[in-house]
Amino acid sequence: MHARQTFPVKVLLGRLEQGGAAPWSSFLPDHLRPKEVSAKVFHESASSVKAKAEPKPRRGDYTPVGISVFGRVWEYSQDAAGCREVQLAIEMADEENRLRIVAELHDHVWDAACCPHANHVLQKCILVMHHSNVQFIVDVLVRQQLVSQAARHKYACRIVQRLIERCPAEQTTHVLQALIRDAQLISCHAYGNYVMQHVLQHSSDSVQEELCGVLEEHLPALSSDVYGAAVVSCAMSTARHPCRVALARAILKEPSVLVRLACSRHGHGAARDVLQVLEGTDRTQALRILHQHQNRLQRCRYGRIVAGIQ
Repeated sequence: MHARQTFPVKVLLGRLEQGGAAPWSSFLPDHLRPKEVSAKVFHESASSVKAKAEPKPRRGDYTPVGISVFGRVWEYSQDAAGCREVQLAIEMADEENRLRIVAELHDHVWDAACCPHANHVLQKCILVMHHSNVQFIVDVLVRQQLVSQAARHKYACRIVQRLIERCPAEQTTHVLQALIRDAQLISCHAYGNYVMQHVLQHSSDSVQEELCGVLEEHLPALSSDVYGAAVVSCAMSTARHPCRVALARAILKEPSVLVRLACSRHGHGAARDVLQVLEGTDRTQALRILHQHQNRLQRCRYGRIVAGIQ
């Protein structure tokens, strides 16, 4: 066994003696290195040390440099770095040049809304430009009947939210009508529920009243869905007082709805607000329903919070 272990070493030394010192022989240990070869110590190059010391820049670390985007707006908008250049150009340009930049997006609205990069460019347009100059976005969503689909899209939902936030009610009337028409479908969606909450938070009294009326009609389905319960909770906390009272009384008509909301992570806030909004016999009835289901509430983390309200 010992002879097998030393055989490769003997072969190596023999080759060194026959062929002279190889360039790598200076790095051998003292007892193996030929006497005429001086020892060397291995050192990492400065470049390799620097490469290890300086981490690669993250994707979010890119800083726009302000290159010209005219003629290539759509091309740049589809790229992680390029979309930042377009956003900077829109932000820094005067009104005339902004219109020139945005004009290059008129034929790409839906593709841009669904793009992980270009959707930020559309958002920038909505945020910094006069609302009349982003009418082309509204027109595409409404005329091609894409509002409901956009509200449930991972990226396009952001465009709908920005329009609701920034544009006047008369400009987004058809957008809001489409959202209310499909309120149940959109509310019970992972992305759509945030759009519906935006409608409740940024719309007029009449729109809130209309949407809350639709929510009342679909309370059993909404309270059974994790996202739908979040929309009901938002309505109970942000809608105008008359809408909140009407919705609370509708919840009271369905005892199972009140209990489901009380036991839900995103809906227990709605159950709590029901007790805060209702008065007199209505509140007494709500407390009686919750007391009848005390065992179920006590078994649930969120139910215990509601059960503790007197």
